[in-house]
Amino acid sequence: MRSLGCASAFAVALAVLFASGASFRLKADATASFNEARPFRLKADATDFPRATRSFRLQAEDHLRIRGTQFLTPDGAVFEWRGITAFRLLEFVAHGRRAEADAYLTWAASTRLTLVRVLVMADALFTLAPADGVRALPALLDMASRHGLYVEVVALADTAAISFDIASHVRAVADICARHGNAVLEIANEPWHATQARVLHDPAYLRQLEATLPRTVPIALGAVDGGDGYGAGDYVTWHAPRTREHARAVARGAALVRKFKKPVVSDEPIGAADAASPGRRDNDPARFRAAAEATRRAGLGATFHYEGGLQARLPSPVEATCLDAWLDGLGARGRGSASGGSEAASRSVTPGHAPYPSPTR
Repeated sequence: MRSLGCASAFAVALAVLFASGASFRLKADATASFNEARPFRLKADATDFPRATRSFRLQAEDHLRIRGTQFLTPDGAVFEWRGITAFRLLEFVAHGRRAEADAYLTWAASTRLTLVRVLVMADALFTLAPADGVRALPALLDMASRHGLYVEVVALADTAAISFDIASHVRAVADICARHGNAVLEIANEPWHATQARVLHDPAYLRQLEATLPRTVPIALGAVDGGDGYGAGDYVTWHAPRTREHARAVARGAALVRKFKKPVVSDEPIGAADAASPGRRDNDPARFRAAAEATRRAGLGATFHYEGGLQARLPSPVEATCLDAWLDGLGARGRGSASGGSEAASRSVTPGHAPYPSPTR
C-alpha cells in the first residue's frame, strides 16, 4: 500500500508540473549496488517553477529529515546534532586557505562532533563578500562530506553593512544546499540584531523568503530569541541566555521543544575561552558538562560555541577540555578527544596566518 501511495503521489506531482508549464528534468539514481536492499530512486527537478511557493523537487532523500522533534538520517536513524562554531571556515576556502579548512574538518571528524556551523558572508569578524561565499560553498560542503560531517550553513550575517540582493543570495545558497545532502540551512544569524538589515527584523519577510526555497533542505529562519515568529521554519534555532549557571539557562529549551513541536537547536550559548568573561565566555569544564547534560534532558540539538570558533581556530587546551566535558555531558559515544586531535591538526595550519582580533559575539 505504501508503494502505491508513493507512486500515486509521484504521478500527481508530475501532472502538476505539466499543468504549470514548468520545465523539468527526470533522473534515475541507483543509490547503492543492486546487491544491497536499498531503493532505486527517481529525481525530478522543476527548473522554472513559480517562486511564489517553495520549489517543487523530488530528489534523492539524502538530506536530514524531520520527524516530530528529531532529525533523522536518510537511513532512518536519529541524528545526534553535536555541532561546533566554525564561522570562518568558508572564508578559508574562498580565499586560498583550503588546507586550513581541511585541517579543521579533519580534527572535527576525529572527535565526536557531527556538524560544523559556518557563515556564508561576514563583515565584522572577518571579510567575506556574499558572492565569494556562494562560489566557495560547494567545495566546502564536498570537503565536509568526505569527512562525514554535516554543515549548518548560515546564509546571512552583517547584512546592515553590505549592499546586495538578499533574496537572490539566499536562493543561491539554498540551491547549493539542495544539491548537497550534508547541508542544513539557517537563513540568518540573529536576524533581529542591529547588525542585520531592517527587513530581516520582520519574521514575516523571512517566512515569505523561506517559501521560495527547495523543500528538501531543512531550514531555520533564525534564532527565536527575537520572537516566536522566527520559529516558523522546519527547525528552530535558539541562543540561550549567557549566564554563569548556563545549565539552568539551557534547561529552558525544553519549553521551546513543547511549544514548537519541532527540532530545537541550542546554537550559540555561552562560549568557552581561556578566560571567563561574564555574560559571554566561561572556562569551567564542569559547567559545560552540566550544560550539556541539561541540553540532553531538554531534548535539544546543540552547538558548542567558543572564542576560537569565531575564526575557525582549533580549540586552545582550555577550550578543548571544555569541549570534551561538553561532549561527555551529551552522552556522545566514541573515543575522540578534542584536546589530542587539536594539537596534531594545528601542525597543518599554514604558517603566518595569525588569529584576527574578534569582535564580541
